[in-house]
Amino acid sequence: MSKKLAGVFAVVLFAAFAVYASDAWKDKDYQSWDAKDVDKILKDSPWSKHIQFGGGGAEGMGSTWTGVGDAAHNDSVSGSGGGGGGGRTTGVGGTGAMQGAGQQMDFTICWYSSRTVREALARKRELGGGTTSEDVKKGLSSELPTYQVLVQSRNLGMFGNDPEVLKAHSYLMLKSSKEKLTPQNVVIQKGQNEKVAAIIYEFAKKSASGEPTIGASEKGVEFYAEAGKTPLKTSFEIPKMADKQGADY
Repeated sequence: MSKKLAGVFAVVLFAAFAVYASDAWKDKDYQSWDAKDVDKILKDSPWSKHIQFGGGGAEGMGSTWTGVGDAAHNDSVSGSGGGGGGGRTTGVGGTGAMQGAGQQMDFTICWYSSRTVREALARKRELGGGTTSEDVKKGLSSELPTYQVLVQSRNLGMFGNDPEVLKAHSYLMLKSSKEKLTPQNVVIQKGQNEKVAAIIYEFAKKSASGEPTIGASEKGVEFYAEAGKTPLKTSFEIPKMADKQGADY
């Protein structure tokens, strides 16, 4: 092999290693994640997606976007309700009232029940001094019984506050069969002044017959929810949703 080719090969290997090394969920235990690792998982990973309306359009990354917040462990938030890899590649449809207002609105859509996201949120609290490592381990000891998709934004008022209406206008659609899974439950979490701070959509992990609702061979799912008259949607690539322990969706 010539020196020139060897040099090119070395550069390619280095680049590939750099990309792999940047995925903290693949090569580091969550106890070793630093603030940048946590930030990437919650903002730009296979589990977290970003959609922007208005302002710079539906594609750019807004400077006001902060990624997924730990709504479930925020003392100022209360819940109510009834029964690519990267986060930059998202879909959006419709025009609706959000764009009509002429202001930029940023939405985070996150696979909230995943092991990786739960670890990132727990590690975020630990780094901030909000909990101890032992408490973190206890909180992560059990698997959640449902798939949970969280929608978060600075302004979620256009979604309304009726969980039954939200259930009727949202779904997960399997890429392979186009089958739509409807939520079992929708939880509306409120913050200061009773404003909606986050919405969590819960989907069954197993069908009535006991079969997995999202099979191991599934390539992807589309999440859809309506904000008023505006469709809000994005896709998750199932094969990319994996950490050191394996599949994580």
